[in-house]
Parts: sequence; C-alpha cells; structure tokens
Amino acid sequence: MDKGYLEIANPRFKSFRLGLKLFQTGAVYFDQTQFHEAARSVLKELAASAQETSFLAMENDGMLVYLDKVESAASVRTSALIGSNNPLYCTGLGKALLATMPDEQVKAILDKTGGLQPITPFTVTDEALFLGVLNEARQRGYVIDDREHNAEVFCVAAPIYNARGKVQAALSIASLFSKVKDDPERIVELGSLISTAALTLSRRICFRGEHLYQEFR
Repeated sequence: MDKGYLEIANPRFKSFRLGLKLFQTGAVYFDQTQFHEAARSVLKELAASAQETSFLAMENDGMLVYLDKVESAASVRTSALIGSNNPLYCTGLGKALLATMPDEQVKAILDKTGGLQPITPFTVTDEALFLGVLNEARQRGYVIDDREHNAEVFCVAAPIYNARGKVQAALSIASLFSKVKDDPERIVELGSLISTAALTLSRRICFRGEHLYQEFR
C-alpha cells in the first residue's frame, strides 16, 4: 500500500483493490514488450537484407548493454553476448547513442567511465577527434565503427527514438573488415540499410521525426 500497488477498497471488510502503481508498472512492461517485438522483426529484416549480424542495444549508466541480435547464415559470429556490457565510445552502437547527446554530456559520460582508453590499435583516443567523429555521424545519419572494439570487425549503427523524440536504443550491422575494406560502395550500402532500419523502427514506436540526429542538422 505504501508503494501504491494496492489500495483499500472497503475499510470495513478490509478488502483491497489493485493500485495505480501496478497499472503503471504493467503499462511500462507492455510498452517494452511491444518495442522488443517490433525490434526483433526489424533485426530479422536487417540481417536478411545485409547478410550480416544485426544488433540491438541500449545505454545504461554510461555503458552499452546488448539486448538482442540476429545472425544470417553468411554473417560474422561475434563475441558480444546478450546482456553483456561494453564501453560506449569504442562500439558502433555506443557511438550511435553518444551522437544523440550534446558534446558536454558526451564528455561527462567519458569522464565517468574512464575516458577514451585504447581497446584496439584503431580506437579513437583523442577527445577532439572523437567529438569530430560524432559530428560527422550526425550529418551522415549513421555511425561507423572501424575496428575500434574488435580489430577484425567493422560496424555501422544508428539510433532509435521513441514517441517523445528521446533516444531509446540503437541498431547495428556487424561485418568482417576484410569484406568491406576495398569496397566503399558496400559501406555506403550498409549505412543506408542501418539508417533506414533505425528510422523504420523508430516510426513503429511512434517517432514523428523525419531524420535521425535531426537536432544536429
């Protein structure tokens, strides 16, 4: 009763009814269930179109949390496990989320989580350069992870927005770098696929915007 999950229905008979808090909790669960169902459908479509692994992740306390993934028969197998954490700054998914934030918020998260530590020889560790990379992604509409977390894996990623226009999660496509290193047209193709998929999923959960990163354009 103190937490609002129950209310007194009849003091005389000491009977109770369900409280508003329980309804609110159920509504949140229902919304999340709808989101995951919609996201799963888009992940499958994306993996089939790209013939690569597709991922869904979100930010929690300055870290990336993997929520789901779909692999195609021809896709790269990655070590990212559902429920596992990674830094934001060195992953495509994480950078897609960071790029939705003002630079000062990005700096605060980096300070909180230990800064730009090198994970591979290709990790961006200079703050000014990193912020420039995020700004390029905002204008492009998707993020590129060029072997920054795994020296053999290349990713493209883009954010997902909810009905309030707030970032909710991110989608990515992961490929072996060897498959795209001499094929810039393939990179552009993957970027188009991920940005279209992210906007499609955002609209399925009632986002009304016309562009990803529209606040920075």
